[in-house]
Amino acid sequence: MTESESLALTPSISFSEWLAQKLARVTSTGELIPEIDGLRFLAIAAVLLHHTMSIYLRESGRSSVEVHSPAAWAAASSQSWLVPLAYSGHFGVNLFFAISGFILALPFAKRSFENKPAPNLKNYYLRRVTRIEPPYAICLVIFFFFQWQVRHFDPAELLPHLLASLFYAHGLIYGAHSTINSVVWSLEIEIQFYLLVPLLVRVFKLRNAAVRRALLLALIAGGGWLSQHVIYPYWPPRGQLTLANFAHYFLVGFLLADLYLHGWFGTKRRSMFGDMLTLAGGAGIVAVLNSYGQYYYALPLLVLVLYLGCFLGKLSNAFIRQRWIVLTGGMCYTFYLYHVPIVSGLLSKTGVLMSASQPLWTDFMLQWLLVCALVFILCSWWFVVTEKPFMRWSLSTTAKPRQTC
Repeated sequence: MTESESLALTPSISFSEWLAQKLARVTSTGELIPEIDGLRFLAIAAVLLHHTMSIYLRESGRSSVEVHSPAAWAAASSQSWLVPLAYSGHFGVNLFFAISGFILALPFAKRSFENKPAPNLKNYYLRRVTRIEPPYAICLVIFFFFQWQVRHFDPAELLPHLLASLFYAHGLIYGAHSTINSVVWSLEIEIQFYLLVPLLVRVFKLRNAAVRRALLLALIAGGGWLSQHVIYPYWPPRGQLTLANFAHYFLVGFLLADLYLHGWFGTKRRSMFGDMLTLAGGAGIVAVLNSYGQYYYALPLLVLVLYLGCFLGKLSNAFIRQRWIVLTGGMCYTFYLYHVPIVSGLLSKTGVLMSASQPLWTDFMLQWLLVCALVFILCSWWFVVTEKPFMRWSLSTTAKPRQTC
């Protein structure tokens, strides 16, 4: 029975329930850790806030230059408290890296702790390719034709960039973000991590939990220090756009997976202290990114604090477990790939609604609500069309897919 047939036979199903089932992502077992998709929601919301503010400042005339560099953001930050908060949203990409570390470490760590053989590597790599690559390729081809036909870029000049991006090598070849779709640089980092996961998960073979976790903490802290004091100052752009500059964020996910599998995040452990960790981690990240750059090395540790709080806090955990938060987080891949042109196209058309005489935060929030509504409508529909089918396809050879919502 197909999904549409099963939904049609369900008596008295509400529109909200029908929509939720349509938008639910697919897993091999039907098991879902709602906190993970809730954390995905936080990450994509941060990225969306960042790009919306950047484009808004340009379109509204509140900034005389393109708001991309930290210096440009700093110049605009005096206009409202919301600007430095939005600037911090670019860090949502790093939040995604920690989530990926958790997800990919979990099956390897679980089997290691149970003294069972590691998951089949053929299935592991095949699932990554069939799940991620088709929606990614579709997106890049669409963007290629858009830049060729609408923006009138030279296709001969674009084609090498398209090929480099399709093979997740644009940063390595050109030392810059993709000309086709600038946000996919992070997916190139993700692929480098996917390839090394079977080697990195050997850390879970250490039987002494205290030693294993201390090692992970040391690698996380050491990676942050290396990024700030060695990679950024001395490495060329090609080196900066590699896993070496971000591996410590993935290892945050490794440590969280370790704690999760050992029962650290049970319902009985949730408390207001966990909510304090959430606030401390989030505020610390914003403060370091905007005012205390000398402590940049501490960012992966602050991500750890933030995510511990989201697992252990009463209020923060309840928030990220909300059904529509979880559902939206489950669609974050499509949202991430397509949100920039949607935001740019919408804000370029709504300039008449912008008012420089109004406080920035009130004027921006009007644009923000419009952007969020349109991004959700378009991207959730496109998720059903171009991403969800490949979730089923990627699992069809290994397990019977199930929806989780």
